[in-house]
Amino acid sequence: MWFLVLWLFGLISGAVHLWMLGFPGEMSEISRVLLLHQFVVTFGLVGIIGYVVNIARADQTAKMLGWPGGPFQVKYGFSQVGLGVMGIMAIWFQGNFWVGVLVTMYIYGLSGLWSHTYVMIKNRKADGDSIGNLIMDVVYQAFITVLSILAGGIWVMS
Repeated sequence: MWFLVLWLFGLISGAVHLWMLGFPGEMSEISRVLLLHQFVVTFGLVGIIGYVVNIARADQTAKMLGWPGGPFQVKYGFSQVGLGVMGIMAIWFQGNFWVGVLVTMYIYGLSGLWSHTYVMIKNRKADGDSIGNLIMDVVYQAFITVLSILAGGIWVMS
C-alpha cells in the first residue's frame, strides 16, 4: 500500500501547481498538470524507493519479505529506476513521449497485479492489504489513463 502514499504526493504537488497557476478552468490543462505530477513525483519516487529497497538494500528487503534475494531483485530495482527516470524526463519531453511513460507504467502496474494475485493464491489468503493492492493496481492505471485522455494530444499518432 506504500504506492498509495506516492500517488497522494503526486496529487498534492499537482494541486499546489494548479493553485500557483490560479486553477485554470480547462479540464485539459488540469489533467495535464495532474498527469505530469504523477509522472514526476509518483514515478520519480518509485524510482528512488526502488533503488534503495531493491538495489542498495536488496538483501535486507529479500529477508524482510521472506523471498530469496538475487540478481532478479536488483534487475527489478533497475526497472523501477528506469520508470522514475522516464517520469522525470516527462518534464522536458511531452506529447508522444508521454505514451511511452504511460505504457511503461501500465507494464509496471500489470507486474504488481500479477505478483499481488500470485501471493494471494500461494498463501491461500485474501486479507485486506492484498485486496487493497489488487484494487489499487487497477484503479491507478484507470486514473492515469483518464487523465491522459482528458489532457488531449497524448494518444496522437505522428
